[in-house]
Amino acid sequence: MPTARTSPTHSSHPARRRNGSGSLRWLLVIAFSTALLAGCTTRQTATDTTGQQAPVAAAPASADESLRQLTLLEASERDRTAVAWAGAYLQQGRIDAARQLLAVADDRRLDGDNLLRWAIIRAQLLLALPDSKAALALLAQPRVSAAEGATGEDSLRTRIALLRADSLTLDGDLLASLRERVSVNQLLPDEQQAYNQRMIWTQMMLLPRDTLADARSVTSSDALDGWLELAMIYRDPLADIDTQIRNLDGWQQRWPDHAAARNLPGMISGLRKAVRNRPRSVAVLLPMNGPMAPAAAAIRDGIMASYYSALNQGHPVPTLLFLDSSTSDVLALYNEATAAGAGMVIGPLDKQQAARLAQTSGLTVPTLALNYVDSANTDAKLFHFGLSPEDEARQVARQALLEGMQLAAVLHPDGDWGMRVANAFVSEFSAGGGVVTTLNDFGDDATASTRQLLNLGQSEARARQLRRYAPVAVEFEPRRRQDIDVVFMVANTEQARQLKPALNFHYASDLPVMATSHIYAGSPSPSRDSDLNGVRFVDIPWLLDGESELHRLANNVWPEGHGRFERLFALGVDAYRLHARLPLLQSMPDSFLPGVTGQLSMDADQNLVRKLQWAWFANGQPQRVPVVAGTGQAHTDDNASVIIPPAGD
Repeated sequence: MPTARTSPTHSSHPARRRNGSGSLRWLLVIAFSTALLAGCTTRQTATDTTGQQAPVAAAPASADESLRQLTLLEASERDRTAVAWAGAYLQQGRIDAARQLLAVADDRRLDGDNLLRWAIIRAQLLLALPDSKAALALLAQPRVSAAEGATGEDSLRTRIALLRADSLTLDGDLLASLRERVSVNQLLPDEQQAYNQRMIWTQMMLLPRDTLADARSVTSSDALDGWLELAMIYRDPLADIDTQIRNLDGWQQRWPDHAAARNLPGMISGLRKAVRNRPRSVAVLLPMNGPMAPAAAAIRDGIMASYYSALNQGHPVPTLLFLDSSTSDVLALYNEATAAGAGMVIGPLDKQQAARLAQTSGLTVPTLALNYVDSANTDAKLFHFGLSPEDEARQVARQALLEGMQLAAVLHPDGDWGMRVANAFVSEFSAGGGVVTTLNDFGDDATASTRQLLNLGQSEARARQLRRYAPVAVEFEPRRRQDIDVVFMVANTEQARQLKPALNFHYASDLPVMATSHIYAGSPSPSRDSDLNGVRFVDIPWLLDGESELHRLANNVWPEGHGRFERLFALGVDAYRLHARLPLLQSMPDSFLPGVTGQLSMDADQNLVRKLQWAWFANGQPQRVPVVAGTGQAHTDDNASVIIPPAGD
């Protein structure tokens, strides 16, 4: 096997578009769900003098006329009619009119199914604000819960449950929402069931995989267990596509009557189609000589590890053709690869060569360039994949916002690379409503850099001024600036080992510190990394989940590992796996590859975007950490539900 090294330059186009933010997507989903439920509102009834339920008259076109007519009705009839007409207006999308009519009804006079109808409309109106906490509080009222338990109408019970699920989703509690959806799924009509199952699957794709595993260990619901097992199979970052298909076949044999077996999620159907249509021959363009050769060798070793892993398991594998891109013109090399029958091309690695392909139209086969470029693609068959540090910075920013951190300090190394990563964080954090209160670069003096970041000089200057005029001796303890909820640190391992102790020394040991994968050297070093205790960072599953057959194969073939190129080895593993999945990721915007370099999805510019796993340092060693969304309000220590490790552990 060839050899490998050097880290290529990874950059993102300034206008690079990512998949829509999770928060926006969820608001749109909830808006649709609320509209769906409103559209399913059952015909409201009122009680006539014989005690029988009679249909309520159609709501007048004008809300003012409705309010006038309601004043002519007896109290109990007025309450039920107001609820019915409010539901009709809500079904028409007339939220303000629905709110006016519902205000007329006195819920204290309502009971049973009529109370449930009022609660459904009231919860829908609250979600339209959106005010998920108020909706949850309403649906949890003892009177509403009692009516829910007593009703004989499945449609009311399911609508309450789905509204509770929507409210929990908006509130960030995806697992509780998932339980609600699964519990009522079988009671739903076919159309609503199909929508509900799409929501179940989507939420399982958003939850951390560890959360799904923990939920499986405690659930007593067979229906939920089947869903969770299916999601775990799809989400396995260490399984190749054929192993996933085999495990999915086994799942269907074990769960033939499960709701998901009768209507498989689109991602799984797409996976089966991708397996059938994958290319039979793949050409790999990598520089075998020159300064990028060591990096290329690590990538090629990763490709070969993935290839032999599939071969050893008896899975179909493509023919691999390796071509040296270090001296040849990339377009000539591309034509050579396709002339040799390649159904896909992986490479080139060099940024300039990737840019040249990006400026070329008429590519004949899917092509996965192993770098990002600064110009937009001109060809629909060209895709870009690399270890973009900007993706990591954006992910850190989103998580900080989810946990309610509104004020951020950014510490980055001087130079273009550090500025690019810092700017990616700043843009994402600001777009989400956060404020970057200070942006500082650092040099060789960690103490001076952190003092400047925390404004300790101003605190000491004030003390000197006070001492000058005070008649008695003044005791003084320096105080750091208070407009910081989180520190985002862009630093490699050696830099971080100096910066974090300096932050602790300068009265900032209580501040949460988040970082990119560059803070971790790739292998545990407890004695040297103990100063990093408490720092949270994102990194690739390959380094954080070290036990798999693929790891064992790699350790046997390359017992010394790949050193600082280990992440590029993982890039090679995923580059191979993408040969069967690019059409799936392209055709299904919500699909992803649970890869060893992260969860890979495709943006509108056909860039592969990575979502990494979270870890923290404890006792000097990286440990996986479950990440749970907080309240989205300020002051993380009060509101975020993620557990922060003690800095001194």
